[in-house]
Amino acid sequence: MKLKSSRVKKILREGGICYGTMLRMLRTPQAVALCASQHWDYVILDTEHNDYDLETLSNFCLASKYVDMDLYVRVPDKLYHQMAQMLDVGAEGLILPQVRTDEEARRIINATKYAPLGKRGVSLSETVTLFGDYSQAAYTQWANEELMNIIQIESEEGVNNVGKILSNKGIDAVMIGPADMSQDMGISGQLEHPRLEEAFHEIIEQCNKYDVAPGIHFSKMEYVEKWVKEGMRFVTYSYDSKFIKDAYSESLQKLRSFKPAQTLV
Repeated sequence: MKLKSSRVKKILREGGICYGTMLRMLRTPQAVALCASQHWDYVILDTEHNDYDLETLSNFCLASKYVDMDLYVRVPDKLYHQMAQMLDVGAEGLILPQVRTDEEARRIINATKYAPLGKRGVSLSETVTLFGDYSQAAYTQWANEELMNIIQIESEEGVNNVGKILSNKGIDAVMIGPADMSQDMGISGQLEHPRLEEAFHEIIEQCNKYDVAPGIHFSKMEYVEKWVKEGMRFVTYSYDSKFIKDAYSESLQKLRSFKPAQTLV
């Protein structure tokens, strides 16, 4: 069996748009198969704001090896052990929050890429290889080529430094955090504010300059439609609990609208 190739990298190389979603609540690895059955390009496990433990993450990563969908982990912070360990247990890429400076970008690359690109410690993951036998050279080359680094620009400082950040080889995509960015700018939740939209356009421009995929996370379809037209190519839409709540609400409204049969008195 060959080591798994990145579905997202293939699509991006061909100039396409990738669509993914986020898991915050579901704990069963069957959620990976569920998302893959609906043909998402990727799914994100959010450990920045939620409480997935290492065993659960490892089980999700194992399940991802059997489906044509990438699985990424959003780490709580950009610490070596959080980044490298997630890749060792089988994540196919990382979402890296609150990247603000060129120095942070270089630290990310050192932790996630093997030499000569970085300084990640070598360990051939049995989850990644599915217990197959691979040489160290083959494994490290595969990891450097196929594993995704997706950084989050979520502040004015990050926007101001975006060109320097993206000039580092080893960053594949940006996923803008619009909620945090609006908070940082003092326009909390105003996702159509001109200052915020100007920042989005600057990130798109710099991403295109450095051949990095520009992306964003939204939970409103009209925002996605608008920004795909503006050039976003790595688009994360909504998350598990919101999908469930929306489906419950829509169904219950329909159920309560049904008219009962006339009762004979």
